[in-house]
Amino acid sequence: MRIKKIVLEKSANSLLAKAEDCFDLAKTQHVEADAQHNIADTQLDSAARQKRIGIQQHEGADKLDASADKLDAVANALVDNAVEMMGETIIPQRE
Repeated sequence: MRIKKIVLEKSANSLLAKAEDCFDLAKTQHVEADAQHNIADTQLDSAARQKRIGIQQHEGADKLDASADKLDAVANALVDNAVEMMGETIIPQRE
């Protein structure tokens, strides 16, 4: 009976040592997981800033498009005025 108790005690001590190793490894993994969460939060913040910048760039591009459309309209009106003026000043040639 004494041998059986010794064997059981050694087995239990071995299990406790393995359990301690598992606890240590779990603690290390929790620390690493926290670090990864912090990195992920930073990346999400950066992505949100990049998205806002992209939206602002689109808005700026839309304003440039609108301005370009106005300039096209002005240029067309100037061409029309020039053609009209030339029509009034050009003397038709006779044959």
